[in-house]
Amino acid sequence: MKEIEFEIDREAVRQYFQTVHVIACFGILAFCFVPYLLIGTLDVFAHAFLRIGVFSKFFGLMFFLTIVAIAYSFVFAPWLCRWQADNFRYRLDGDTVRIDGGVFFLFRKSIPLERITDVALVQGPLMRLLGCMWTMKIQTAGSPMTEAVLYGVREPEKIRELILVQRRNVYAEKSGDASVNVVFK
Repeated sequence: MKEIEFEIDREAVRQYFQTVHVIACFGILAFCFVPYLLIGTLDVFAHAFLRIGVFSKFFGLMFFLTIVAIAYSFVFAPWLCRWQADNFRYRLDGDTVRIDGGVFFLFRKSIPLERITDVALVQGPLMRLLGCMWTMKIQTAGSPMTEAVLYGVREPEKIRELILVQRRNVYAEKSGDASVNVVFK
């Protein structure tokens, strides 16, 4: 069987990763400032440590971190997400699913079809909101966790069926049962 490369909706993947980066960045920023806001509010009401210096330092730090978060979200994150989406490559090569990706640290993973136990299609609420992007989660025998996650594969049901049919063909070849072989069109 020749190599089949899976088509990826790179723009949807980029948009999804960028949205996740922005939500995480501002979520962490908000989580970090909640204790300071509570302490500052309690100080004002208690009049215990009401000093202009403390509040100006706090708001100066808050302003600086907000500027850093905005710069990250709108300058660095789009570049990082585009690069990440462009580096994904998924393909079925004979009896192996091959996955390439990464930005700073590149990775290449090969999963033999005979080890695959399930291929699950998952679509979270953010993915639905951003245009019906799906992820494919590949489970393997002997691993309690997901072996691989494929983002933004176009026609995920067709690719899932292709992997499962090819897996059945590999099992049939190994067992010597030629009547089980299925041809995928």
